[in-house]
Amino acid sequence: MTTWLTKLKISQALDDGKPLAPAVKRAVAQSTELRQFANDVFAVDRVLKNRTPVPAVPAGLHAGIMRAVRSAELAPRSGWEVLWERFIPASALALLVLLSLFGTGRSSRSPAEVAFRDGLSSLAIASSTLEAGGILVRTMPEAALNPLANEMLRLNRDLTNAQNYLLAALP
Repeated sequence: MTTWLTKLKISQALDDGKPLAPAVKRAVAQSTELRQFANDVFAVDRVLKNRTPVPAVPAGLHAGIMRAVRSAELAPRSGWEVLWERFIPASALALLVLLSLFGTGRSSRSPAEVAFRDGLSSLAIASSTLEAGGILVRTMPEAALNPLANEMLRLNRDLTNAQNYLLAALP
């Protein structure tokens, strides 16, 4: 276990670019396994830092791709794409006409009728909101505490079982 921890400290010191701690140096000096690990880790680090990357892509690949893209012709558009572009403005215009007709029909009602109807609907909304709040107040504590109570019962059962085991194991 201690060699594993020392190996971790060697790796962390190398990653952070810091020198090894004195205790780690002593451990490395005393153990051939740790000395070999430190030498291997430092060698791998040195090789990775000094290696120059070799391009794996041929130099003319980018130019060839760009030539192919420039010479490619655009695919002909299907009839559905053209139809869709014509359908959007027409449907938007039809929707605008329907909304304006609905708006004028709604505004033609008398102000007293609109106020009475809005008053009833707001009263119904307020009533249903208060009722929902009351239901939440009654049900939320039980829903929040049920898992805790169940866990407490299981914990008590486990403690009783452990107590019985220990008492049975005594000579």
